[in-house]
Amino acid sequence: MKNAMRVLILASVIAAAPAAAQTFSIGTNPEGSAAYSTGAAVARVAKDKLGLRARVVPQGGPVVTLPLVSKGQLNASIANSVVASFAYQGGAMFKGKPQKNVRVVAVVHTLRLGVFVRKDSKIKTLADLKGVRLSSDFAKQRIQHIFWSAILAMPGLSFKDVQQVPVPNGVRAVDDFTAGKVDASMFSITSGKVRQAFASVDARYVPMYDDPSAVKRAQAISPGIIIETVDPSPAYAGVTEPTKIMSAPFIVLAGAQEPEDGIYKLAKAMAENKKLMVSVFKGMGEFDPKKMYVDFGVPYHPGAMKYYRETGQAK
Repeated sequence: MKNAMRVLILASVIAAAPAAAQTFSIGTNPEGSAAYSTGAAVARVAKDKLGLRARVVPQGGPVVTLPLVSKGQLNASIANSVVASFAYQGGAMFKGKPQKNVRVVAVVHTLRLGVFVRKDSKIKTLADLKGVRLSSDFAKQRIQHIFWSAILAMPGLSFKDVQQVPVPNGVRAVDDFTAGKVDASMFSITSGKVRQAFASVDARYVPMYDDPSAVKRAQAISPGIIIETVDPSPAYAGVTEPTKIMSAPFIVLAGAQEPEDGIYKLAKAMAENKKLMVSVFKGMGEFDPKKMYVDFGVPYHPGAMKYYRETGQAK
């Protein structure tokens, strides 16, 4: 009975009723993750600007939270575009279990991934990864395995073409690179872990391919990713020249059942309160209120679309 009551409360949270302490729950990865911090920033806006009793609910990540959002047991969640695409389509970690009720609210910032090697390495292009030692499996962070599979697919390779070194997650993979156990590694270029690696090892990035055929092969494995060029910035560890990297937008998602007016107000409040979100999570510094709409195949919530059409971001 308690669970049933909780579902009923959560499913009706952001209605345009009086702001008298309604609950707005945002499911995220565990505390300490970028997803958790992003959720906390969005929750602050919902609380301070919309008068909701907003709270972050740390779980096991999108594999746990997106089904709850789809069912109406959580109001929102944070995920990257690749995981959101898999959830909506019923692929990869959601195989056979499509979450057709998840809807995009906004792009908030971007997960940027780079492949790096030692400066004296003979690896100059992604094709040169053939036969080298690479981290594999990623039993506790399968998205890293998917990202690597997409990168290898660009030059027509797969994990069968490399020497596989099993690791539990991306952090261990970077540690193995620093220790000389693998010849190349890949992780977020804004992460402290990559910053540590570049401080410990004289390293450089291997540029991603951006020709249409290579990108198409990568997106067939990892839908929602894009290839972009980043310039040197204090935010990007080890980037000393314009470098092609792989990106996956970080997004806020809500259930299709959430009231249109409520999601409209949330999108608008986020757009108008960047400073407030940055005060909660510095990673929101790259949030661009004019680029909250990016079409990557997952439908947007009607409330969000109403706002983006009003502001000219979407047609």
